[in-house]
Amino acid sequence: MQTKLIEIEEGYRSRPYHCTQGYPTIGIGKKIGPKNADLELYQFSVSREIAGMFLNDELGMLNRQLTKKFTWFVNLSQTRKDIIISMCYQLGLVGFCKFKKTIAYIAAGDYRDASVEMLDSRWHKQTPERSMRHSVVMCSGDYESVDLYKNINEEG
Repeated sequence: MQTKLIEIEEGYRSRPYHCTQGYPTIGIGKKIGPKNADLELYQFSVSREIAGMFLNDELGMLNRQLTKKFTWFVNLSQTRKDIIISMCYQLGLVGFCKFKKTIAYIAAGDYRDASVEMLDSRWHKQTPERSMRHSVVMCSGDYESVDLYKNINEEG
């Protein structure tokens, strides 16, 4: 489900564009250059298939890093793992690690307080709708609690 979640949040674009934070980006939210770099420097496109390969590679790497860094990660439900991986995909692992209180609550199994802490952040100010959706799912443990994610568990 991680791939579907990221695709819903990031969308797909074959040509380079600036993300909300000003980074050149392509495909399914793949950062390709430094902040505010001229898009004229990136004269290429990627197919949806290649974008999916980039995404799967990145998600695999994040899964491995999170499993190694946080012993509690392996015991989470897949849905909560997906939310954390989505946060890491957007913020980077270093960015996610700044959520010290959120991480402590997740490690303790206190998902309600973890979800509250997720919203006490610059991330919430920068992407309020996405962070709110992620917070709701972290609390409930269920994609069905967010309209945009209702069909995420369906095949195809």
